[in-house]
Amino acid sequence: MTHAVDAELIERELQRLAASGPFRRAVRHLRFLRHLIQLAQAGDTAGQREMALGVAVFHRRADLFDPRSDTIVRVEARRLRQKLAAYYEAEGREAQLVFSLPVGSYALQMQPRAAPADPARAPAMERVSLGRAALAMGSVDGSQRAQQLADEALALRPALGAALVLKASALVFSVGLTALPAPGVMPTAREAADAALKDPSLALAERTEAHGLLATIAFSHDRHWPEALAQVQRALALSPTAGLHARHGWMLMFCGRFDAARAAYAEARALDPVSLHYRAHEGLIELYARRYAAAARVFDDVLSVSPHLLVAQSLAASLHLYAGRVDAGLAAFRDLAERLPALSIGRCGMAQALALAGDRAGAMRAFTALRADFDAGRAPPYQLAMVSARLGDVDGCLHWLACAAELHDFNLVCAGVDPAFDAWRADPRFDDFLKLAGITVAVAGAHPPPIIPP
Repeated sequence: MTHAVDAELIERELQRLAASGPFRRAVRHLRFLRHLIQLAQAGDTAGQREMALGVAVFHRRADLFDPRSDTIVRVEARRLRQKLAAYYEAEGREAQLVFSLPVGSYALQMQPRAAPADPARAPAMERVSLGRAALAMGSVDGSQRAQQLADEALALRPALGAALVLKASALVFSVGLTALPAPGVMPTAREAADAALKDPSLALAERTEAHGLLATIAFSHDRHWPEALAQVQRALALSPTAGLHARHGWMLMFCGRFDAARAAYAEARALDPVSLHYRAHEGLIELYARRYAAAARVFDDVLSVSPHLLVAQSLAASLHLYAGRVDAGLAAFRDLAERLPALSIGRCGMAQALALAGDRAGAMRAFTALRADFDAGRAPPYQLAMVSARLGDVDGCLHWLACAAELHDFNLVCAGVDPAFDAWRADPRFDDFLKLAGITVAVAGAHPPPIIPP
């Protein structure tokens, strides 16, 4: 039975749903659910028909859509039911409002329910939901707030799996976003993810996320690549989400398995077609595959939609250097350094560009400033290795790569495929380092990349 429900309560429950594991990236199903709620509130039975839903929600043409042959509405309704069931089984167990879609009907039901019996669980899950929303902001501040909310939830419910997964996610995300060495963070994240898997009430989506996080930690911190790839494949077998496909593609890319990486990101974008980060990483695959013209097209597409997306900006600037457009690269990195002075990527790129331009004195000044950033904990050693390589200092390059390995620098996974080191790949010492560090895949050929005309 559908009750008259306060609009504010509906919106609060939709926000919790949107931040939950089953719905975090399910843009289509959230849109479908909102439409069904609007129809139910308006008592619009005509709009609840399959034909009307196909046109209004799934953008089918009214003059061509035939529900007998095109089952899009039935298929997505079944998936929506599954996601709602998964949510209310775990994160939404104490929700004040339950949405349900009876089998064989598109008339959404809304059922208020009594306050939870466990007084601690509801506020803990509220903090988890808020933490998921903070993490979805995609910023350092958001990840820090997510960690705080996870700790608050764990203070209320110490073994709550959803809160442990949130904490692990926020820690891993913060390391990846800042790209700064944080030797103690990944082991803490692993401990949280392992503990989450011991919670029998952990939802399937959260369980899958925990396995995916453990794969990322094994890959980037332990540099145990075969184990990481096997684990993410096991996670995909549980629940093939967009995030997991992207994680899989990310790992495959750094292993030099570019065709498989492209296929994985294609799967991710099929599930989440609006993600600009996935699209930018598709460009990164082409960059690492030395297909620079293809990479440039991808970065241009992304920046045409979001001109200040940092990942696309920094990759496009790097591409200028790899493709021989040193002046353009220097200008792009100088712009990054001026606009984002707290990040070292701009200064790192400028130092490389100056070295490639033959301005050794300028490059050494930039390198010295970057070294000061490293000493202050504001720059990763991997960036110093890149600049050393551009300066022709292979001993310095190997020193800083060894430092990156010792500090578990998140960037080190790039070393096997990064064009910045192409001039030194024929040096046996470089190959020995990669093997010792557990990076066994490198790009064949040590010749400089081709130059693309501007």
